[in-house]
Amino acid sequence: MITLRNVRTDDLDALHQIHQATSSNPNKTPQQWQLAYLKYVDYYPRFAFETSFVACDENDKPLGYLLCESDADRFFKLMSEAYQEEMDAIVPGSFERFMNSQSFLQTFKDQYPAHLHIDLLPSAQNMHLGSKLMKQLIEELKARNIPGVLLGVSKTRPQAIHFYKKHGFEVLEEEHSGYTMGLKLDESAK
Repeated sequence: MITLRNVRTDDLDALHQIHQATSSNPNKTPQQWQLAYLKYVDYYPRFAFETSFVACDENDKPLGYLLCESDADRFFKLMSEAYQEEMDAIVPGSFERFMNSQSFLQTFKDQYPAHLHIDLLPSAQNMHLGSKLMKQLIEELKARNIPGVLLGVSKTRPQAIHFYKKHGFEVLEEEHSGYTMGLKLDESAK
C-alpha cells in the first residue's frame, strides 16, 4: 500500500537515489552528484518539509518525492546561508551560477512564490503517484494561502510538460531550452 507523508531529513539517502535514478545525466562524477543534491534535494527536508512530500511503499521507503518551498525570498536567503560555502568548495563559483539559473523564481515571486521539483522512481511511474503528490501539495499550499506555484521544465521532457498541463500549469515564459510553468491557486485567479 502506498502512503503519502511529509519528507523527513532521514529520507535524504532515498531522495538522493530517486534524484539519481531520474536524472537526465546519469553519468555524473561523485562531486557532480553531491552538487546536484545540494541544488535540488537537500534543502527541502531541512527547511521546507511542511510543503514537501514523499510517496512511500509498505515499508515506508520513498518511491518518489514532490519537494516545494512556498517562499522564493526565503529559499534564496536560506540557500545562501546553508549551502553557498559547501557548493563553492565543490566547484568554485557554482553557487552563484546556480542561483542565477533560478532567477525565474524571483521574476514571478509575487504571483507564484512557491516552486517545486517532482521525481518518481521509474518503477513507481504510471501509478498516479505524481498526481496524488500534486493534489496533496495543492491542498497544502491553498491552506497556507499561497497564491501560486511554479517550476522550470526542459523542452526535452514532453511527458513532464503534459503532466503539468494536465494539472493546470500554464507556460509563463519560454526560453531556448525550457519553460517556466505556473499554477495559480488563489480563488480570484479562477
